[in-house]
Amino acid sequence: MKFSFSLYFQITILFVLLSIFSVLGAGSLNYLESRKIIIDQFNKSMLDTASIIGSSLSDKADDAAEAIMRLSRHQVLHSADSAEIQRFLQVAVDSSSLFNNIYYFSPEGPLKAAAYADGRDVARYVGENFLTYADQEKTHDVYLDLVRALETRTPVFSAFFKSATGILMNSFIVPVVGDEGNVVGLLSCGIALDSSFKLLEMMKTLKPHPDGYIALVDVEGKLLLSAGEMPAELAPGRNWASREDKLVSAAGYLQAVISMEKAGLGVCCGVPESAVTSLLKRLHDANVLFTLLVGILASLAGIVAAYILVSPLTALVNGLRKLQKGDAAPRLTCRASGEIAEAITIYHEMREQQQRALSSPATSPDTSAK
Repeated sequence: MKFSFSLYFQITILFVLLSIFSVLGAGSLNYLESRKIIIDQFNKSMLDTASIIGSSLSDKADDAAEAIMRLSRHQVLHSADSAEIQRFLQVAVDSSSLFNNIYYFSPEGPLKAAAYADGRDVARYVGENFLTYADQEKTHDVYLDLVRALETRTPVFSAFFKSATGILMNSFIVPVVGDEGNVVGLLSCGIALDSSFKLLEMMKTLKPHPDGYIALVDVEGKLLLSAGEMPAELAPGRNWASREDKLVSAAGYLQAVISMEKAGLGVCCGVPESAVTSLLKRLHDANVLFTLLVGILASLAGIVAAYILVSPLTALVNGLRKLQKGDAAPRLTCRASGEIAEAITIYHEMREQQQRALSSPATSPDTSAK
């Protein structure tokens, strides 16, 4: 005897398998896309953080640049009285939170006056020659910017650096031009970026995770300012620009490095790898649970759909068997459409023909002989 599965069983299995594979495919795609969105969002948050910090630094530097440009046009700087220039610079520093210090050099190099925000005695600085900076590695780039400002007679933003007191500063150099167009002096100021501006507090607020960090590095990769502790293994070094737009995994952290083009600094943002892993695990577990629930519901829906689809066929087959045996076949009341409805209509016609044939009187042999 040949064994075969019923149509209902076959269609049920087909619907259940289609439901399972569809839900698994959709669930996997949802997980992968969600995972990609999380990673992309992490990168985007790093870019947003760098943009916010860079914009804030640039605004502060631009404000200071505008202020020092106004100072450079003051006639007192054309005076030969260094004490008068000294008083003018000290007032400028004391009346503004923008500057940590201001130096005024003669075009030949010697320092004529200087003022510091902390009010320190600057008498020992007077007479120092900025040309000696050429012999110092740390200030060599600043020296080149000083020379360039003199040669081009244009203001120059120089290096970002951290002062001895731990203040992040940006150097700005402005040539002082006389009435006849000749350079009579050179103003060099240290713009204080993280004191009254509270840059560090803002960086702490922008940290991507309570245990994460945001750090500013200079062009050499030297750490300038950090909100949170950056592991030594993740210190970017001089080649930090080559790591831009890449996620680096080390020391249990994920780090992204973004450059601030206008500022010339790098922003290093990091979060504990365990935090990202935990987030992805929760996403995975929730996705698996959702997929199972949807798979079960889809399978039940498939079983119901198979029953609705096959039940008219089952009733039709049972009716046809009774017609074949000559028994009284029932009238089918189940709903159907398409070819199944057409088959049921034909079945009803056959049933009516059988009933008419059974109800008509039989013709006698004698009557037929006449």
